[in-house]
Amino acid sequence: MATDWQSIQSRTIDWLRFPMAVAVVILHHGTTLIQDATGPLRVLCILFQEGICRLAVPCFFFISGYLFFHQLQIWDWDIWKHKIARRAKTLLLPYILWNIIAFLAFWGYAKLQGNGSTLMQAFLNYGGIKMFWGVDGGLPLGVRSAPIDGPLWFIRDLMLFTILTPLLFLFIRKTRFYGVCALIVFFLFVPGIIPEGFIFFLTGAAVQLSGKNVVESLWSKKVFLYVASGILLIAMLVLFDYEYWHRLVKNMFLFCGIGAAFCGAAQLLDSHKVSVSPFLAQSSFFIFATHEILILPQIAQPIIGSILPSGGSFWPCLEFFLTPALAVAICLGLFFILDKLLPRTTSLLTGNRKVQPARQT
Repeated sequence: MATDWQSIQSRTIDWLRFPMAVAVVILHHGTTLIQDATGPLRVLCILFQEGICRLAVPCFFFISGYLFFHQLQIWDWDIWKHKIARRAKTLLLPYILWNIIAFLAFWGYAKLQGNGSTLMQAFLNYGGIKMFWGVDGGLPLGVRSAPIDGPLWFIRDLMLFTILTPLLFLFIRKTRFYGVCALIVFFLFVPGIIPEGFIFFLTGAAVQLSGKNVVESLWSKKVFLYVASGILLIAMLVLFDYEYWHRLVKNMFLFCGIGAAFCGAAQLLDSHKVSVSPFLAQSSFFIFATHEILILPQIAQPIIGSILPSGGSFWPCLEFFLTPALAVAICLGLFFILDKLLPRTTSLLTGNRKVQPARQT
């Protein structure tokens, strides 16, 4: 194993972006399937919807918390203001633009389907200005209250946690890692109190403030993380009908699985079996933001559904993977075309995300 842990970690984070974005697409496709799934399809739904693909968003929160506190081991308001200003461009602006695009796309699609509502009527039907934080008007925190571009609830919550970073810094410095560990234990055993995104953002922040390199710290524990993640996945299958215990095992899996994902990606990169693709890494935010704007439910799913035979146990399992694969392929095609024809527009929509393996901001 190479000893340039900083470079390995940076490349690992860049490489993880694309598979995590794909995991979100698979997760959203399987959301409704699990309700009526039986046999092999039910097993797939539990393994991916409740297991593997659930790693994506907590991992994004963990990475975001970790990267935000780079160069903030000692508090500096000037650095903090610079980071907030940067995230206004990388998070807030794309968030606003994508929700506007989603609204116009849904309204236009409804017009094509014969819905005669005006633009203003549609705006009011989606809750008016509330559609920018939660179309149901609920507390803007967590997946249960999503903006009109549903997956962007993650960005909304991330912006909130970013604003709270001075308080998080104070909490971590005063309680050290003991306070964070206490909150993690509380999160594991007491359901519904601490938001999932918050605990992983806080954990990432605490790891950064402790001065640790994630990959280097976990490397000696990689075999344990691989084995533990596998055992916890199997336990989720067995305990699926026992809500409390299933949730406990799933949350334990999230912590082990994120560690296993970091180690696995670093191992593949260091052995040169894979490499960071700037195109795929840069497309991840585009995939994340666009896949539920008609592409997954109104394009990919009907196309695959019309091609594959119905019935049996094999075809639904194949459809489980082919539909997200087609949605991702469509998103990649759109990203490629848009980036070639309108690079500045693409930059605005994706927060000007560039792959710079040796740099953290």
